[in-house]
Parts: sequence; structure tokens; C-alpha cells
Amino acid sequence: MGTGFARQSLVHRINDAFNADKIEATAETAAKAGPDADAYQIVHTLELFGLADDQALEAYRAGLPIPALNNAILTAAFQYSVQNRIPLNFAISSGHAEGVQVTTSDKLVSVILTRID
Repeated sequence: MGTGFARQSLVHRINDAFNADKIEATAETAAKAGPDADAYQIVHTLELFGLADDQALEAYRAGLPIPALNNAILTAAFQYSVQNRIPLNFAISSGHAEGVQVTTSDKLVSVILTRID
């Protein structure tokens, strides 16, 4: 999901869209992606990537070396937030191994994606 300033900007846009004040509207818009949409399609449907079209999304997705299990967990977290209208807080950190950490409560889904840069 990008590096440097682009990554920080994307994280900010995601957190803004999924905050408590906007989660209802975000969930309604994200639902247009369909019930089986992955995290990238949800973010794309919300126009947070700033990509031109679905073809650009496919190229972006193909270029991300995130392990399949991590993508599945990331998708489950975003889907859960949207389907249950629970705010989501997202962070990307750098580390020595790829990882994803999800913590939940009735009021917040917190996701930390760790990337090898």
C-alpha cells in the first residue's frame, strides 16, 4: 500500500473515512463493492487510492508482495468494519517480517499491517 508520503496519505484517508463520525456513510458506499470485496476493492470503491479505474486497481494489487494470508486477514477486518458499521483504525509499520495484527471491540477495529520495506 505504497511507501513514504503516499503511504502516510493513504493511511490518513482510510482513517478519516472509517472514523466514528463517517462509518455509516462509508459503509453504505463500500457496500457497492459487494459482499465478497477484498480490502483493496473496498478502499478503491471509496476512492481512497485515487486510482483511475478497476484495471489500475488490478495492477496495484498485483504489485503488492503481501502474503495471501495477510491479505485475507486484512480483508476480513475491513469487511467486518463495513458490515457491522464499526469504526476502523489502520496503520502501516515497517518491520523485519510481513504481518497483520487485528484487535477488535464493539467500538473499534484496529489493524496494523507490518511491511518489509
